[in-house]
Amino acid sequence: MANHEPDAGSEEAARRELVDTRAPGGPEGRTYTASFADVWDAATADIQARRGWEIVHADEERGLLTVVCRSRLRRSSDDLSVWVHLDEYGLTRVDARAGSREGRLSPGANRRRVLELLESLDEALGPGARVVGRRPGR
Repeated sequence: MANHEPDAGSEEAARRELVDTRAPGGPEGRTYTASFADVWDAATADIQARRGWEIVHADEERGLLTVVCRSRLRRSSDDLSVWVHLDEYGLTRVDARAGSREGRLSPGANRRRVLELLESLDEALGPGARVVGRRPGR
């Protein structure tokens, strides 16, 4: 993503169709009982398997995956950041932020992208791995 990331509620965020699991009103991120390594590996494998998605930066130590999502249909690229980290209880937390790079809206595309990734992780990590109903700070 660009060096300047707009606040989720800003005008620029609306223009970029910014979706953030950490923002009020954003989709719910995920908390898992699975290890950091298992969640990191599942997220990396899922992203690598998606057509048009490219990991442009992976920092396992910081728990950050930076992804460019290319759409052949719209001939555009969108940005996706995925954070994997341990929460205050030692559970593995996944948050994601997606935004349209060129400011061309495709209504709901970034929200769908984030939700599909999270739902795919739920499936890959198996039943019982997801801790339901926990958001950061709760």
